[in-house]
Amino acid sequence: MRKLAVFGVALGVILAAAGCVATDPTTSDTPSQTQALPSIDPSLIPTAAPVTVIDVPADNFKTSYGDIIFKVGQGPTWCTISPDFGYTVCEQSEVATQYAPIQVPMSCQYSYGYQVRLWGTKPADGPSAEFPCNGGAFSDPSAAGTLLDGQRVVADGFSCFVSGVTARCENQDGAYIVLGPQAWAIGN
Repeated sequence: MRKLAVFGVALGVILAAAGCVATDPTTSDTPSQTQALPSIDPSLIPTAAPVTVIDVPADNFKTSYGDIIFKVGQGPTWCTISPDFGYTVCEQSEVATQYAPIQVPMSCQYSYGYQVRLWGTKPADGPSAEFPCNGGAFSDPSAAGTLLDGQRVVADGFSCFVSGVTARCENQDGAYIVLGPQAWAIGN
């Protein structure tokens, strides 16, 4: 009987862990009109790359499977340009954030407000830029290179630059995402 109980607990832990890392890149939630979003000091949100921006070749950050992954300055944020999925994701761990938490929509059972996603072209059924509901990191930045303050990478219809420890990525239509430990922004 003891072996059965141990097996049941082990199975429960495995299933719970599997649920924690599952993520569906096609699902997202956007804050509703009734949700109060935390305000971010506008001076923390980069609006344009500096005129002295240094363009860094995207190949410096290209993975063996074609994604472009870079760490954002000396901060805790990293971004992934994914040509296969047609979007860019910037993310950081929940413990790295210094901004007020973003209210999780009722439809999201995972983390929310620590990733922002920007589609290359606006989807027919949603916005170009959004907070995805996620159950884990989209990519692993452990082997990624660092895009430094004042540098930019351009690839697959996206342009991303770093200001301090904050990244701003834009698509060709002008929609954008911003993420850093103190700031986030979404522009459709």
